[in-house]
Amino acid sequence: MDLGQEIENHLEWIDGIASLLGAESFTETDLQKITSHNTCELGQWLSSEGLELYKEIPEFSQLVDSHELFHKLAGELIEAIQSGKENKAVEVEEEFISMSQEVVGYLQILQQAGNGS
Repeated sequence: MDLGQEIENHLEWIDGIASLLGAESFTETDLQKITSHNTCELGQWLSSEGLELYKEIPEFSQLVDSHELFHKLAGELIEAIQSGKENKAVEVEEEFISMSQEVVGYLQILQQAGNGS
C-alpha cells in the first residue's frame, strides 16, 4: 500500500462524512459502516499488510488505536447531529478533527520509516 495514497484516501473519507452530515437520516447499516474501523481500506490494511510491515514501530499500535477512535467519533458526531444536540456535535467534531490529524500524523511517521528516513 502506498501510504501517501492512504493519507489522501483518509482525507477523502472525511469529505464523504462531511457531505453525509446534512442527510436527513442514516440507516443503521450506514452508521455501522461508518463506525467500523476494520472494514474501511485503512482498517483492513492495518490488520494485514500494515501489521506485517510496521508492527515493530511503536507508532503503529498508536495508529491502530487512533484509527479505531476516529471511527467511533465519526459515529458519535453523526448521532449528535441527528439528535439535534448541537453542543455535543461541536465538541465531538473538535475531537474528530484532532483524531483525524493524529491518524494522518502516524501514517506520515510510518511513511518515513518505510522510506528509511
